[in-house]
Amino acid sequence: MENSFGKFLKEKRLEKGLTQKELANLLYVSESAVSKWEKDVAHPDITLLTKLAQILGVTEHELITASIDKQTREEKTQAKKWRTFSMSWSLFFYISYGIALLVCFICNLAVNGTLSWFWIVFSSLLLAFTFTNLPKHIKMHRLILIPLSMFSALCILLATCAIYTRGHWFWIASLSVLLGLVIIFAPIYISKYSIFSKLKKYNDFVSIAIDFLLLNILLIVINAYTFGSWYFSVALPIVFCVYLILNLIISVRFLKINRFLKSSIVLFLINLFLYAPPMLLKVENASIQKELNDAKILNADFSKWIAGVTLEANIHCIIFLTILTTAVSLLTVGLLRYIKAKNKNSK
Repeated sequence: MENSFGKFLKEKRLEKGLTQKELANLLYVSESAVSKWEKDVAHPDITLLTKLAQILGVTEHELITASIDKQTREEKTQAKKWRTFSMSWSLFFYISYGIALLVCFICNLAVNGTLSWFWIVFSSLLLAFTFTNLPKHIKMHRLILIPLSMFSALCILLATCAIYTRGHWFWIASLSVLLGLVIIFAPIYISKYSIFSKLKKYNDFVSIAIDFLLLNILLIVINAYTFGSWYFSVALPIVFCVYLILNLIISVRFLKINRFLKSSIVLFLINLFLYAPPMLLKVENASIQKELNDAKILNADFSKWIAGVTLEANIHCIIFLTILTTAVSLLTVGLLRYIKAKNKNSK
């Protein structure tokens, strides 16, 4: 049975160890008024509810409904615990980072007489900070600012290490990380932000085009770093072939045909991507050319299974035939369903 207002008021008053007179004095009302409230003869003025709730240690809602809102109190308790835990966790990292920096600062000066590897430690902790503490302080545009801050901190670390080791690999490392981030986040940004609204329909194509551009920039930098001549003869044709095949595969979804026909086209394109380059490309690098020769299905000879001679070509030929058989089977089923649907619509 639910409590009445008067019964609830009396119960909470006694829990606080107050007499009716003491409660009346706190509210600047008469003792008889409090007595009437507890007997449900009268109710307190609405202007007194806030102060009465504070005195009794309950919420205004609980006072009006004459019951304890256990769920709300539990939620508030859990929220308070989480805030305490979150604050303690952040404080732990702040203290840990501070101690680590102080110890490394002193040790580097004491051992080397100057600050050298300390900057690597500093930039490493800066990167760690972007993962552990910084996200709590970013309230708006988190999807952009958090990855950007992490990438910036990582670039600082890579630059510091490159300077310390006197290396020239910074641009290769940073562009590689940037390519990975773009592959992950470019489709998300295009689909989420209204500024790219006109591109959303072609999200896949635009994302792949951006990836293709960045990948080529990375390959050009690597080619220059290694003083190689393989970019135009090997890398660009392969990357362009992959780019073309991926776009063709994505384009299949726009075709107004059944899923069996779409699947068969995709498999045919995959076979083309896997085994056309080995048949067409010829490179000066002997090891790369050997890899291409090993993937040539025309070199297969199932009467011989010799590693380095026919084994690799035989395996590739089996893969090619498996994909081709599956594609032909799906094509057959798709054509039969297409003909059946067309005949049904013509009746």
